[in-house]
Amino acid sequence: MDKRYSQEAPKQRSFLSAKYIFGRKQSRSASSEPPPYESITGSPTKIIHKISSTRGMPEDALEFLRQYDTVILVDDSQSMTHCGSTRGVSRWCEARQALQTLAEIAHKYDEDGIDIHFLNAKHSATNIRSSSQIHEVFDQVKPSGMTPTGDRLDKLLKPYLTKLETADIQPDGTPIDRQTGKEIKRINYIVITDGVPTDDPKNPIVDAATRLKAIRNLSMVQLGIQFVQIGNDEEATRSLKMLDDDLSKESGIWDIVDTTPYSELSPVTGDGLVKALLGGINRRVDAQNK
Repeated sequence: MDKRYSQEAPKQRSFLSAKYIFGRKQSRSASSEPPPYESITGSPTKIIHKISSTRGMPEDALEFLRQYDTVILVDDSQSMTHCGSTRGVSRWCEARQALQTLAEIAHKYDEDGIDIHFLNAKHSATNIRSSSQIHEVFDQVKPSGMTPTGDRLDKLLKPYLTKLETADIQPDGTPIDRQTGKEIKRINYIVITDGVPTDDPKNPIVDAATRLKAIRNLSMVQLGIQFVQIGNDEEATRSLKMLDDDLSKESGIWDIVDTTPYSELSPVTGDGLVKALLGGINRRVDAQNK
């Protein structure tokens, strides 16, 4: 993944081969033992087979993941410490367990792994390829504060949008970086959140979709945003539904948002995240082909 568009501070490489930002804290040395973590259920191969069969899709449906970088934005507000779908398991732990599985699956199809950012904490990690790496990242963050989804999403979107706007767009819609001559990879943002944002994500989404639409010949499938609700806050469900159902119609922009409410994914799991991700990709492909 080309990380030059990142606005974060330079990243340090850890013993896990992922790049981490933990303020000024240094990552563990190569001789350190990895932290213990809860094992995920089933091997990536078994999980992939389950996803394909439950969706009625062929095994190679997950090949779509090779075409995309996956960036996760995790809600680390105080309410994430509340009980999740399983008694005795917090929403925070539920999100961590789901991402442990997602990291293993994504690595099979994308050597870049996944990137993780948080709404409040400054900690970020890129090129995550294993469940143990996810566990270490989550151990560095303590849920607290509000839910600034709009501001945080805006900061992630803008550098990538600027990169696209300066690219050479090919007749087939592929953006080529003018400096490197390489293709700018497509990107999917997954926002895992449990509550109503304390700042509205509508404006940065409208801005992003407007800028994408203005780039001549750019493919509609270049960028997608998937909101996944964790927890059963009804107001949050309504808020996410508005982003999915109404935003593109009201603003006349590309529909780049998909949402998965709590009722469709309870509990939130890694295979559920992949199904939601692929569902969003397929829908945008269908829309482009109409």
